[in-house]
Amino acid sequence: MDPKQIPLFARPAATLAVPTVIDAALRGGADLALSLSAGKDSQALVALLAPWFRAQGYTGRCYVVHADLGRAEWPQTAALVERMAEDAGMPLLVVRRPKGDLVARFEERLEATRESGAPFWPSSASRYCTSHLKAGPIDTALRNPAPFWPSSASRYCTSDLKRGPIDTALRSAEVVISAEGVRADESHARAKKPVVEIRTGITASSQKATRNLSAMTPEEALAARNPGQRVALNWRPLLHWNTEEIWQACGTSSAELTRRRLLYAAGQHEEALQGWPCHPAYVFGNERLSCAFCVLGSKNDLLNGAQHNPELYAHLIQLEIVGGATFKNGWSLTELPVTGEAARLRDAVLGQHKSAA
Repeated sequence: MDPKQIPLFARPAATLAVPTVIDAALRGGADLALSLSAGKDSQALVALLAPWFRAQGYTGRCYVVHADLGRAEWPQTAALVERMAEDAGMPLLVVRRPKGDLVARFEERLEATRESGAPFWPSSASRYCTSHLKAGPIDTALRNPAPFWPSSASRYCTSDLKRGPIDTALRSAEVVISAEGVRADESHARAKKPVVEIRTGITASSQKATRNLSAMTPEEALAARNPGQRVALNWRPLLHWNTEEIWQACGTSSAELTRRRLLYAAGQHEEALQGWPCHPAYVFGNERLSCAFCVLGSKNDLLNGAQHNPELYAHLIQLEIVGGATFKNGWSLTELPVTGEAARLRDAVLGQHKSAA
């Protein structure tokens, strides 16, 4: 290829997507909350938006908000979140579900499922034979007739442990923007999301159309808002960034990550992690960073979670057995090819239940 042609096809330098409505809201004094999970996307978000916000001279508050999932988190996450907020020079607000952490929520759902008395067989009121069996074989579907675990169709881990507590915090301002590190590259569903939209759950609603801000566009809602009415926006300034651009914003690269993963796999753990600016789970081999056991995570990520969090792994297996439902529909955590302490604890839990039976 002629070198002179390269600029014609080169990707433009990544820039923050800042719609006019976002700038207008911030110039009007809106609060800006930077959501931080400690994953690479949210780390890049905080690292980029904190200095940008200061440079614009906006008068509203800007702070980092982290939803703490408790025992379900990687043990390194809390300290990393504190460091990332401190590095950005932003105050940190940590929110939690008042009734308990994500593991407690699993347990609550398990008990609710057991106490509901839902019949095993389908009926006119519960036709799971129709709803569950058309897309797959009967034995797979019946393995979890009444699952208590979260799933892609029931992401209560997000609604109860993240969005709910964060919404409570965001209610402190009449105009507030929640900045999120969501990227189109992550999934087809995320690729369809807009850069900015109304956060309907805490935006003023009304039976009267002219006052129902939650049903309006962001521009319409801000223009129609009266004092005392809240407008909340979701903003995704990194929506069209690619993975390499994110790593660079975090102070590293995919090539550097690959080098460190090879070191870690070779047993050179200290060298692999020394000076690494991001979450260590990536060096362990994770592609995504969420809680230590994300129901939407790959088997590789779940295996890493089990190997590095063996006690939590054993507890979740216990819940699978007691609740009679596998972590994923048709697939159990016991099937992970774990070694070492994780394997020992798994076998101990399975042995206890075999003896009890």
